[in-house]
Amino acid sequence: MLAVTHLVVSLLLIQLLTLDRNDAFVALLFGVFVDFDHFLGLHSHAKTNGLSAVLDIDSLMDPGGQWKSMFHNPVAIAVVGPLSVASRLAIPLLFWGAHISMDYLEDNFLGLFSASEAVLLFVTTLGFLSVRYAKYIESYSLATLGEYLRFEWSGLARLFRSSASASL
Repeated sequence: MLAVTHLVVSLLLIQLLTLDRNDAFVALLFGVFVDFDHFLGLHSHAKTNGLSAVLDIDSLMDPGGQWKSMFHNPVAIAVVGPLSVASRLAIPLLFWGAHISMDYLEDNFLGLFSASEAVLLFVTTLGFLSVRYAKYIESYSLATLGEYLRFEWSGLARLFRSSASASL
C-alpha cells in the first residue's frame, strides 16, 4: 500500500480508539513508520540486483522484493508480540497487524497503485473526516461545516507554521 493509505487508516483507527498523544505515536510507529525499513533494505537489494535495480520501479514494486525487512513478514510477530506484552499495550500489535493486512490485501487482491486502493484511500479519508467532524460537533454543538473546515485548516496551518519557524 501507499504510505498515504497506511497513514490515513492509522489516523482513522487512532480517532476511533480515541488514543492519547503517546499511544498515537506508538500507533503511527507500527502502523506507518514500519515502512522505513524499505530504506534499510535497499542496500541489500542493490547488492543482490545491482545499483541500477534501485532505480527500476518494476524491480522495487515486486511484492517479494528483498528490500523489505523482516517487519513485513509474519515472523515479525516474534518481535511485535513480546513488545506488546512488555509494554502492556495492544497498540503495537493492532497497528502492525493492520499494516501487514493491508500489504497482504494489496499484494494478493488489489494490485500495486490500483484503482481499488485509490477507492480505499478515498473511503478511509471520508471516514476519518466524518469521525473528526462528529467529535467537533460534539464539542461545538452549534458549529457549521464551514466553521469546522476553518478549524481544521487553522490546525494544519499552525502545524506547518511552527515547523517552518523551527527550521529557521
